[in-house]
Amino acid sequence: MERVLARARSDKSLARFDRIALVLSGGAALGAYQAGAYAALENRGVRPNWIAGTAIGAINGAIIAGNLPHERVLRLRQFWQELSRRAAARSGRGVKGSLRQFFASCTARWRGQTSDPAQEDAVIQAGELHDLVQGAVDFDRVNSGSVRLVLGAVNLVTGAETYFDNDRHVLGPEHVLASTALPGLAPIVIDRQRYGGSAVSVAALDDARPADTLCFVIDGYDPVPGARGGISRSAREIAALRRNHDLRRMIALLGERVPAALQGNADIRKCLAEASSATMTILHLVHEGNPFELAAKSADFAMPALMRRWQAGENDVTTSLAHPLWLAPPPRRLGAVVHELRGGIAAPPR
Repeated sequence: MERVLARARSDKSLARFDRIALVLSGGAALGAYQAGAYAALENRGVRPNWIAGTAIGAINGAIIAGNLPHERVLRLRQFWQELSRRAAARSGRGVKGSLRQFFASCTARWRGQTSDPAQEDAVIQAGELHDLVQGAVDFDRVNSGSVRLVLGAVNLVTGAETYFDNDRHVLGPEHVLASTALPGLAPIVIDRQRYGGSAVSVAALDDARPADTLCFVIDGYDPVPGARGGISRSAREIAALRRNHDLRRMIALLGERVPAALQGNADIRKCLAEASSATMTILHLVHEGNPFELAAKSADFAMPALMRRWQAGENDVTTSLAHPLWLAPPPRRLGAVVHELRGGIAAPPR
């Protein structure tokens, strides 16, 4: 009965939003938390129409955008199960695996080929990952634009963050891989430019047209901001987004007080053009904030670990949607509000 009431309350609260955004970052194996979070959203009929992803979040985002709604959770589960299976096979399982890797390296040298140590240490070979992504994502559906998909990558030539957007580009597996920074993967070349590493997905929302938005920012890992924590890229970008929305909201409120005789002034018109009455509610969900053994956790693709993270993602979304105040409209003077859940615990308001 409690679950039914929570769903009814969520549905009523969601009616005011024009855009449901989903922002997915990196964390390698911690990305299973994102998949579980989406499973909970789908279970409650909350379907994003705008998705941004980078690193492992680019793959999760592409799978969601590239499948029919009723197939998405199944495709996510199949992808993570297969990735776990292949990672386990590639881990070597002791001496037998080490010998297999040794003989593969020798064979490459005998054929005059160079052995790539990074690829040897990769969780999965680039070719295998390409096939997994190709099999899990219908790119015709992605490029139909029914769901906006923005993939963030870093241009290794210029160092600039780049966004592959299905509103501006025809996306394929290479764009997903370019945005995916799994350990050991070589850079991806697109239009003679080398891409690798992860960008800040939250920043992509700055280019979206103003609309009343509910945004789920799902981080497998994000350090606790502050003197005793680390540098949270998500928190930094969320703060910048919040400042921009608050400023636009205040301009809109000031515009209501501008006398009609002054509204024709060119400078005032230019200023008021930046106004927006749209609001944004950001739910920032973080699975792991402790850097202790982070590398080992990110590389742990064992199925029991992935299922624990998947379940944590489901639990955190359920908690967020059931909160009596988090989906309420923000105060009139604010353009954006942020609520945060870390490790299943609500963080103090900021």
